[in-house]
Amino acid sequence: MQEKQSHAHGGHRARLKARFVREGLSSFEDHNALELLLFYAIPQRDTNELAHRLISEFGSLSGVLDASVEALMRVDGVGENTAVLLHMLPGMFAKYEQDKVRTDALVLNSAQKAGEYLVSLFVGKTTETLIAVCMNHKCKVTNTVVISEGTPDSTQINLRKIAEAAMHSGASTVILAHNHPAGVAAPSAADIEATRHIVMTLRSLGITVNDHFIVAGKDWFSMATNSKLKRMFGA
Repeated sequence: MQEKQSHAHGGHRARLKARFVREGLSSFEDHNALELLLFYAIPQRDTNELAHRLISEFGSLSGVLDASVEALMRVDGVGENTAVLLHMLPGMFAKYEQDKVRTDALVLNSAQKAGEYLVSLFVGKTTETLIAVCMNHKCKVTNTVVISEGTPDSTQINLRKIAEAAMHSGASTVILAHNHPAGVAAPSAADIEATRHIVMTLRSLGITVNDHFIVAGKDWFSMATNSKLKRMFGA
């Protein structure tokens, strides 16, 4: 009986892998995609039930991948290797997206280019994070620096770190960006006031803030191209 079960289980795995090779993941239900991924951490056990359990526990496939290693390991059947593999994926995908862009020759001379680049930097971020993209006078990126990481709905602004990042990379201009992990790509009143203060302070140091982007998932908002806010940047 055990032999037959093992054979059937192996056959199911082979069929699911072949389906992926043939069709990709677009036709997979979320639990099937997660089941397939779990094959590579749990080689000798049925992973379908565990995939369902994880999605039930965290509410969605993205919730599973955004969960911490510690939270994942509290789910029955999830060991350290499995938890690390799942937790690694959003960060790995972020690296994949960023690697597609040659940062040594990256020129962000339009809101569209900047927005697309910035979206890739926030993949997998579940806490609000402030990033400064340092550029020369031709808008060529010289450095990208994480200024701060906070909670799911707030982060600290470190003006000194922004200024130091720009100066150390020889940048004359910066683009700021922060994410709204559980919100929409639109600035709050606090975001606008904080941006106004940053722009004025850095201007006194000879550093121009070109824009401040808000990112939420694949959506982005450019303050410098908004008719009501662009005056802040001298546009």
